[in-house]
Amino acid sequence: MLPIDCAIAPNPRVVSPYASTLREAALAAGLPASELAASGVPTGGEADVPVAAYLDLLRRAVAHAGPAFGWRLGQAAKPTTYGVNGILLLSCPTLGEALQQVLRFEALVHDLGRSSLSRQGELWVYGWRNDWSGHPAAAALAESVFAGIRTCAEWLAGRPLQGFELEFAHAGDSAALAQLAGVPVRHGCAANRVLFPAELLDWPVPQANNGLLALLQNHAEALLRERHRREPEIVGQVRSLLLARLGEGGATRLAEVADALHLSTRTLQRRLGEAGLAFQDLLDRTRHELARHYLDSSALPIGEIAYLLGYRDPAAFHHAFKGWQGEGPGAYRERNRRA
Repeated sequence: MLPIDCAIAPNPRVVSPYASTLREAALAAGLPASELAASGVPTGGEADVPVAAYLDLLRRAVAHAGPAFGWRLGQAAKPTTYGVNGILLLSCPTLGEALQQVLRFEALVHDLGRSSLSRQGELWVYGWRNDWSGHPAAAALAESVFAGIRTCAEWLAGRPLQGFELEFAHAGDSAALAQLAGVPVRHGCAANRVLFPAELLDWPVPQANNGLLALLQNHAEALLRERHRREPEIVGQVRSLLLARLGEGGATRLAEVADALHLSTRTLQRRLGEAGLAFQDLLDRTRHELARHYLDSSALPIGEIAYLLGYRDPAAFHHAFKGWQGEGPGAYRERNRRA
C-alpha cells in the first residue's frame, strides 16, 4: 500500500492561516488595500487560498516593499501560521521530531514546494524544492519559507538559532540577506537548503505534550486522507492507472494512458489542465511517491526499482530522485534505515 502522503494536489493552494500571515505582513509594509484586493487573496475567512493568488500578492508586496520582504515575511510566522501542522509541532518533544512532522504533513499547509532532510558529513541539510521557481516571486517565496522555518523553530525551542548556513538557487544580494539573517548566505547554488549541526535536532521543545502528539498525528493523517479523496475524478483515474502500470514496469506514455481511459490525448490533457495538473507532473509525482514507498518498505535493488518506475537507465532514475528529494535513492534508503 502506498503511503497516504502520495496525494497530489489537483488545485494548488495554501491554508488560510498561511495566507493571512502574508496578507498582514503586506499591509504592515504599506501595501495599498487596492493591491491586496487585486491579488484575489480574501481579507478574511477560513477557506484555502489558490496558490496563484498567494503568489500574486507576494509579487505585489515585494514590488512595493523591496526584495527583503520575503525574509521579513518569514520572520512574521508563528506556529499557528501553519494551521493544524503548527499545532502538531507544539506537541513535539524535540526540534528533530518537529522537523519530521513538517516533512510528513507539509501538504496540509501549502502546495508551494516540498521539504527534505539529509545528512552531509557532520552536518544535516534541510532542503526545500520550490515548485514555482519560474514565478516572479520565486526568490521571495524561497526566502520566506526558510525564514519561517527558523522563526518557528525559535518559537518552539524558546531560544535563537545560530551556527547554520543558508544556500539559495536564485540570484540575490547575499551580503544584504546575511546581514538581515545574521548567518552566512550564498545565492546561485544548486538548491535551496540550510546546513546545520546535528545537535540542533536534539534541542527540546519546552511545551511538548506527548499525549497530545499522538492524537494530533492521527487527526493530521485523517486530513491527508480526506484531501486525497477530494481530488477530481480524472486525477484519481490517471494516477490509479499509472500506479498499476508502474508497478509492473509497464508503459506510461500520455497516448497509452489516454487510450486506456478511452480518451484522446488532447481531451486527457485538457481535463488534467482543468484540474490544475499536467500529465508529466502527475507522472513525476507518482513516480516520486512510489519510489519512496519501494525504498522505505522493500529490499528491492535500486536498479530494479528504476525498472518498475519505467526508467530504462538507473542513472536517469538516480538523477530524477535526487531532483525530487535532494539526495540519491541509495542515500535516502540508508538514512531512513539508520533513523
